[in-house]
Amino acid sequence: MSGRDGPGAQRRAARAPGRSFALAQLRAWSLTVVSSAALGLLLYVVSSSLPFVIVSPSSDTNLGALNRCLFRALGERTRLGWAVSPDASRAAVFGPRVVAVCDLQGGLFREEVPGATALTFDGAQRLWVAAGHRLLREEGGALRPVGDFSPPVSLAGHASGVLALDASGQLVSVSPEGAVLGQVMLPGPGGRLSVGPGGTLATVVWGGWVLAYEARTLTPLLPERAPPCPVESLWWLDAPSEVLVACVAGTPPDAGAPQASFILDVRLGTSRAAPSRPRAPARRLLGRALYVHACDGFPCTAPAP
Repeated sequence: MSGRDGPGAQRRAARAPGRSFALAQLRAWSLTVVSSAALGLLLYVVSSSLPFVIVSPSSDTNLGALNRCLFRALGERTRLGWAVSPDASRAAVFGPRVVAVCDLQGGLFREEVPGATALTFDGAQRLWVAAGHRLLREEGGALRPVGDFSPPVSLAGHASGVLALDASGQLVSVSPEGAVLGQVMLPGPGGRLSVGPGGTLATVVWGGWVLAYEARTLTPLLPERAPPCPVESLWWLDAPSEVLVACVAGTPPDAGAPQASFILDVRLGTSRAAPSRPRAPARRLLGRALYVHACDGFPCTAPAP
């Protein structure tokens, strides 16, 4: 028997398969770690960059130029709210201390407004801002006070001025000169205020109901009658008095076939079933058939309901 066939050689030969198996396991484990890391990096890149590709405010066809201007004005500062003018030629954003307004001609103004809580544009493309008890209106390239009111939590411009809703549920219509054009007390706080095309009609979604008014005078429109189902939200349609109303998910209507949404004429009080439930909340501009919604703190184009 030669030295290669001795007991030592046999023991080395017996250990060889085990060592090969261990090396193979190590290689497989290393490959798994590397692959997982690569996959994780790929998923991170895709998941972190894809939303910016899909909903980047600066790439919006209708509002991208305005958003780029607003970003230059505010940078990475906290953005608390936004508004778009009726014809989409201007847009505004506010933070804890600053309000910025841009237009499509490249015009920009910034103003220090500490404590701003809401802003909107009226039918004449003028900006309104609520800050504490003060209601400010744009005039001559600056924001001027028009009067003191209960601190508004929501503003909505109409054809002749602005609607201001405070935390107690008081809704006031104010002229550009600061005169009170109409006033109504809602059944309670927490309503969602909106104004329809042309700025002539207004609604408040409150407690599962739709409350409707003439925007200038706040004359009530709808009768005291329960809607076909508890209301969650609404979208103004092109017809000046029609809204598409979404029912609270999972709640059946009071009568008739179950439905996810219905179309309501806020002037006539009539309703009919809608073909489908809208996808997401969005505002319709007063002067243009364009819907907008929040997009990383800026306004972006939204699909029509």
